[in-house]
Amino acid sequence: MKLSHLNALRALEATLRLGNFSAAAMEIGITPAAVGQRVRALEDYLGRPLFERSGTGAVARPEARQVARGLNGGFAAIAEALEQLKAQEASQRLRVTLPESFAENWLSWSLSQFQRDHPVVELDLDASNRDVDLMAEDFDLAVRYGSEPGEDYDSRLLFGDAVLPVCAPDFARAHAIDGSARDLSEIPLIHVLNRTGDPDWVGFREWGARFEFAPADMEHGVRFSKTSSGLQAAVSGQGLIMAGMVEAYHGLRIGQLVAPFGAAMTYPTAYAYRILWDRRKRLSKAAEAFVTWLLQQAEHHEQECPRVLGATSD
Repeated sequence: MKLSHLNALRALEATLRLGNFSAAAMEIGITPAAVGQRVRALEDYLGRPLFERSGTGAVARPEARQVARGLNGGFAAIAEALEQLKAQEASQRLRVTLPESFAENWLSWSLSQFQRDHPVVELDLDASNRDVDLMAEDFDLAVRYGSEPGEDYDSRLLFGDAVLPVCAPDFARAHAIDGSARDLSEIPLIHVLNRTGDPDWVGFREWGARFEFAPADMEHGVRFSKTSSGLQAAVSGQGLIMAGMVEAYHGLRIGQLVAPFGAAMTYPTAYAYRILWDRRKRLSKAAEAFVTWLLQQAEHHEQECPRVLGATSD
């Protein structure tokens, strides 16, 4: 069976059990449209529809409902079989999927500490923003930025986030940017596109509206498709960027970046960072160690954020 077929069956099982694409999407950790696409691909493969679709939603056909129990038991059996097949030698191998920006801009700064403390753990990080289904793919843990995961997952909250403008210290001085400024018309701005589905993640326009900047001052500047590129441009003194506190944290901490408008002009986000795993799987010692270590790093981050922002808002 192809991985795509397994993903499609997982989407079908969750939809049948939960009643609709939206609930299935929340549990799996993908969008309702992606669930619908997976089910549609399965229908194309089978050569017949599994749902009756209308303007008000999709209703499972009888033949689809008949296989619901078998699918549910099948995925439980797969999870159990995978646990049994893991050799003792592989218990120290740890596969973690996590957002690219989180891995590059936050985790990488302290990862060597985990490796020093746990030298026998073979850490395999999938640092990307691709669609990963923990129920179907062979990952032990996932770090996700989003809302509460579905009931199939155990999770631990790491921290929330907030959006704020940051720039290089020399750039802030050269353009006389501080908390009293309300005119950015002459300030080079850096925009990062296609950021996140977070409904409260804002760009310069929305941030400026909250803090009484002229909307016309917020559209100019250069645009990047990746966070890392935008942050590097800011570090090199190219402009002011609207960044997440998590991704800008270490740059602020070591003085590569400053937050000229300070803590009072941050814009809290709706989503949060969590580490999660399939609740049907027993965590290995390596996974338990990584979760414990990451929670400690997250606690330190939360404690240091006020100091970091205070130090960069003078």
